[in-house]
Amino acid sequence: MRNRRQFLRHAGSAAAGLMILPSARTAFGSRANERLNLGVVGMAGYGAYFGFASGIHLLDNVGYAVSCDVDLRKVRRVYDLWKQRAAEWPQSERENERRAAAVYYRPLDEEHPPLYPDFRRMLDEATDRIDAVVVATPDHTHAVIAAAALRAGKPVFAEKPLTISAHEARALTRLAKETKLPTQMNNHGAARPAFRRGVEIIREGVIGPVEQVHVFFSRGGRNFRHPPQGTEEVPPELSWNLWLAQLAWREYHSGWINRIAWRESSIGELGNFGPHSANMAFMALRVKDLWDAEAGPASAPIRVTSECSEVNHLSYPRWERIRWEVPARGSLPPVTFTWHHGYKPDYAPGTRNMLGEILLDHGAAKEDLDELLPGAGCLILGSKGLLATTSHNTQFTLLPREKFDGVEQGRPLRMPPSPGHYKEWVEACRGSETKPISDFEYAAPFAEFLTVGSLSTRFPGETIEFHPTTGRITNHPRAAEYLDYEYRDGWTI
Repeated sequence: MRNRRQFLRHAGSAAAGLMILPSARTAFGSRANERLNLGVVGMAGYGAYFGFASGIHLLDNVGYAVSCDVDLRKVRRVYDLWKQRAAEWPQSERENERRAAAVYYRPLDEEHPPLYPDFRRMLDEATDRIDAVVVATPDHTHAVIAAAALRAGKPVFAEKPLTISAHEARALTRLAKETKLPTQMNNHGAARPAFRRGVEIIREGVIGPVEQVHVFFSRGGRNFRHPPQGTEEVPPELSWNLWLAQLAWREYHSGWINRIAWRESSIGELGNFGPHSANMAFMALRVKDLWDAEAGPASAPIRVTSECSEVNHLSYPRWERIRWEVPARGSLPPVTFTWHHGYKPDYAPGTRNMLGEILLDHGAAKEDLDELLPGAGCLILGSKGLLATTSHNTQFTLLPREKFDGVEQGRPLRMPPSPGHYKEWVEACRGSETKPISDFEYAAPFAEFLTVGSLSTRFPGETIEFHPTTGRITNHPRAAEYLDYEYRDGWTI
């Protein structure tokens, strides 16, 4: 309690006498002054920092109205940015930066938005000031905050991974359908023209029916064998109880604050890069359709099998290879997704050589392999050719090159172009009829797909049968126990 009181004193002093942005609100999508006012949770998280704290002037009359963070050290990073821009941008040679300094950054620096340590208090006490909510906290709290915001009637923009359990993903799918509010998960590569054209090319059958997808990443798992030892004094700027949120209580140690190390609070690097690198294939191959199919005894499962360097129920193995056998979706044939993850240069053992042979067989030159097999990316293999794409699916190469010389590759021909991943959500909040491309009705099933893959590495070599229509694992009771986890009292999804 002492640390919580300390935090509240800090938060209160930071927020005292702060600017209240105009907030006369008549109905969703309609404001007296047309400004869309945001409540931002996790102020220095990637999407919140780059999309809103530092990019709010690019979003057409969007207000940074209310803040929420459990760690004042991260809050300070945002405040320092605003101070710097308020001081430097009035002298900029660029007219848009001079205007941004006057309209956004000087007011934000002079009067910081009200700051809350607890998102539940923010949604309760400041709800009339907020039109929409941004979530960029540590991975384990994305789902609980997004769910609370949707229940409060607020559109949500949330960081990836959207959830750390299948149960959370299913809950967000249900809430998104019930509320029909604009939502978006931050896998921002999906806004790029090449991403959308790649989806079209696959759906058009340009590379033929696809039966294999290989997703790769070369950072390696943390593989911690023991939890942090001992305890440390809680930093006065941090509310440790609120940082834990729904997770089981444990005494503070800075080692717990590791975004992708622990199974309790993440789905590892699969949650970090899977939403980027596997996105084009998951979308283009309509895997999400399996979640929309009618449930019944005939509904086909996704079969998931893993191999990894070692079994680690606390942390994540040094390397892992996860294989999803995805059944047919309408006229689309069954397809296998394989995630290869480990340390440079080989992803998982033998992966680089295997992928290199596939590329050479499709006409790549040996000197092209380093470019086509970067630190993260994806190979999508069709019967007529191959599409190799980058970590965030923002560029791609068709092989054999000479076979696809006449194929438009730079811009979408049927999918709508994006004004930007953040901006398309903002426009949806204002009433645009174009749905954000990674709204929760798409992104939550994608998250569920990834979480089931992650839990499979607890049982290497054992096949898990997961039914998207019901959200159940039917053949493996021990694996089924990890579809959800117990929340602390006072927390809910």
